[in-house]
Amino acid sequence: MKGLEISFRDISHSDAIEQHIREKAIKLTATFDEITGIRAVVAMPHNHSYKGKLAHVSLEVGLPGQTVAITRDKHDNPEHEDMYLAVTDAFDKAQRKVRQIHNKRIDKNRRAGNSSAA
Repeated sequence: MKGLEISFRDISHSDAIEQHIREKAIKLTATFDEITGIRAVVAMPHNHSYKGKLAHVSLEVGLPGQTVAITRDKHDNPEHEDMYLAVTDAFDKAQRKVRQIHNKRIDKNRRAGNSSAA
């Protein structure tokens, strides 16, 4: 796995969560080989007591020429009390964004190829 950084904030380190992140990162980089690195930050910020403790996972996915940032979380999603689900949701969103960028690059390359052939 190329360039994976994992940080924990306001929560103690968890080997199980780290392993879950590593598995998701490996799957993402296997799907998109142009990924140059991934930075994951797992946090359990202070929340209002009526919402419970909700996990916040932010990701930065490095691509040639740009970085995809997944920072906005569904703070009102009670399912994010489960750290594993919060990690999975963040990586799912990252995969969708990277796929959009990947498809735009392929489309742009096709158009450039077609216009030069005309």
